[in-house]
Amino acid sequence: MSRISTGINLSTSKSISDWTIDLLEVHPYQHILELGCGSGYTIQELSRKLKIGFLAGIEESMTLFRKAYRRNRDLVQQDLLQLHLGEIQDLQYPHHYFHSIYGTNIHFRWKQPQWIFSQMTSLLKTGGRLVMVFQPEWCTTQRDIENAAMQIKEEYQQAGLSRIHLEFRDLYPTTGIAITGFKD
Repeated sequence: MSRISTGINLSTSKSISDWTIDLLEVHPYQHILELGCGSGYTIQELSRKLKIGFLAGIEESMTLFRKAYRRNRDLVQQDLLQLHLGEIQDLQYPHHYFHSIYGTNIHFRWKQPQWIFSQMTSLLKTGGRLVMVFQPEWCTTQRDIENAAMQIKEEYQQAGLSRIHLEFRDLYPTTGIAITGFKD
């Protein structure tokens, strides 16, 4: 199931984005936040599902932030999207604001993921979902992949999320993991 990694290619990135969008179960009125919006592809695709909703994204890299802005300039100008350059803890949204928060291949870079998951839980509306999709490229065995998933599951529980669901998908270069948790 797991393979040695050589990096994520473009078709894998699209597969991860499509998978993430499916997991979000988007409704036309929702408020959605992307952590680490990268080049803005997933936000662009999500915007096609929203009618009166709102999107936000945050990115630490100036280069990727600029790409996301260029790709989604029309959404920003229509006030359907707010893009932020900076770190997640810098976000200034009120508690209980988002229906869904998601990120792909980002949380394993955080020094204190359980603390950030707790912050994200406070930003979720009651019943809101947190979705993290990632490929643990450091994993070389099925057991490593399962351990990585269980670690995130524990961090979700510590952040107060419940009804946590794990899903695995065979992707190149290594197995993908999606973890969805809900705020009660």
